[in-house]
Amino acid sequence: MADSKIENVIGALALAFADTLQRDAQAEAPEAGPAAAAVTLIGHVPGLSIERLRRALSLSHSGAVRLIDRLVAEGLAARFAAPDDHRAVALRLTPLGETTCNAILSARQSGLASALAVLDPQEVQEFGKLAAKVLRGLVGSEDQAYRICRLCNYIACLECPVEAELSLAMATPDTR
Repeated sequence: MADSKIENVIGALALAFADTLQRDAQAEAPEAGPAAAAVTLIGHVPGLSIERLRRALSLSHSGAVRLIDRLVAEGLAARFAAPDDHRAVALRLTPLGETTCNAILSARQSGLASALAVLDPQEVQEFGKLAAKVLRGLVGSEDQAYRICRLCNYIACLECPVEAELSLAMATPDTR
């Protein structure tokens, strides 16, 4: 049986974390809204398609195209023909985009570190293990994985629980 107080506290914590992440990431992004997530996701997956980005950010196709147009105009991203389908457009960061991506991820990391500073190192490790377990339970599709990790620092996330769960789900689709 679920404990509604624990669920409520976890919900409040999730919102506080989300607010911190959004505030800190957007402070380094070229604009408010999904730009920070777009920059970090393109940095994480060079060659990302506009369609995959659109789904990860829950944007309409035209909204995603307009966002990419602005990122290209700012000199942060570039379009190129997808290697596997020359009709499709793939995205990558420019050197300025990579610098911006690093600034977004640094700001994100600082905000999270501040929030976790109330825990001792052992508590942080245990909290991390529990968070990874919950994250694994949230992954049901590739789109969900991209959505969950849209502001992740992929370099810091060795043995990513989301990627591990996605790999497991794709390897054993009939048993899940």
